[in-house]
Amino acid sequence: MKKYLKVKAAPEGKTTHLRVETIYNKGGMNVFTYKTERRGYYLHVTPVERRGNMESFIAFSGTKMLLKEVTRKSAKAEQEADAMADQRMPELVKYILSKNGLELEEGELA
Repeated sequence: MKKYLKVKAAPEGKTTHLRVETIYNKGGMNVFTYKTERRGYYLHVTPVERRGNMESFIAFSGTKMLLKEVTRKSAKAEQEADAMADQRMPELVKYILSKNGLELEEGELA
């Protein structure tokens, strides 16, 4: 699952959307945080600037949440993670909005 939520004009004028997506992660050591991550499906929410076919973001401005821990990638687990993502998405979106001083356009999170 991947979708974009439109945000109101950001204070810096760089962010135009929030990218919300479910991603499979093999797990293991994260070289940026030096922490071990679990294998599974994660919900990522990242502020991005979209212009035509180009997309840019600022490192470490987003967040992620483990939705479903798995031993291997599968279509069934991905569908379950997508269903869980719909339930958990408002929580993560609200966190990113407050962290980055952003507001969603009207009706975007309906």
